Amino acid sequence: MKSKQFSDEDLMKFADKETKGEKAMDILSALLKGDEESKVLAKRLAVFTQTRNALINTLIGDKK
Repeated sequence: MKSKQFSDEDLMKFADKETKGEKAMDILSALLKGDEESKVLAKRLAVFTQTRNALINTLIGDKK
């Protein structure tokens, strides 16, 4: 059985800690499986996390 697919919007909300309840647990479960799909999901999530961090650093003036 193929695991649930998550939209970019779902992952953006998860990266911003705006996802709660069942949706957050579904994403966490999918990430922890350790299969190829979880690796792809982790890479997609990393893009949103890195983008969020870059935006925050830009806003506070950090050049890292």
